[in-house]
Amino acid sequence: MFRNLGVTFEPTYEEKPWLYDPRGETGRKRLERMRELLRDVLPRLSGKALDVGCGMGVSTFALEELGFGVVGIDTQEELVKKAKEITRELGHKAEFKVMDAKNLDFPDESFDLVAFLGNPLPHMSIYDFDSAVWEAFCVLKPGGTLVVEYADWVRLLHENYREVLVEEPFTSFHVRLDTLTGTAERLFVNFEKATSSRLKSTSGPRG
Repeated sequence: MFRNLGVTFEPTYEEKPWLYDPRGETGRKRLERMRELLRDVLPRLSGKALDVGCGMGVSTFALEELGFGVVGIDTQEELVKKAKEITRELGHKAEFKVMDAKNLDFPDESFDLVAFLGNPLPHMSIYDFDSAVWEAFCVLKPGGTLVVEYADWVRLLHENYREVLVEEPFTSFHVRLDTLTGTAERLFVNFEKATSSRLKSTSGPRG
């Protein structure tokens, strides 16, 4: 989606294309979920929209189905090529362009909505995100909307991690998760022997 600091997400796109293809079951479910989310949060469902980091078009088509005229952009040429093919195959009207979000090639005040959908933040550095947002505001019309979808992966991991686990002869419970230091702590209890112990693990500070 974005190129930052010499690192890209190409391996993910190549290994898991079903996540990004709006024709498949997973892609369609993502599209429907995104469409319903946007329906609830956007102040208007019309006008011209820019979909930043469009991939194969899941988020782009979600915006189009809500009533927007959409242009999707991505730095991944192969994904943009596939998005154009899918557009023709499914009869959509969205446009797709290979373009860097940090250097938008559109006139100022061109769009009613600029969207960063599909949890794009992990795909870029904070510096790239700052530049991309600046560019987004330049191409937004006065009173336009900027929307950024963010999935809190730390919270989601925490929700799963905090579950009680049973690994004979121990039952373990989540005690603490410090995302600033990367430290997790669990309590292990052996109910048969009435003993317990705590285990801390550290993956290092979050970058």
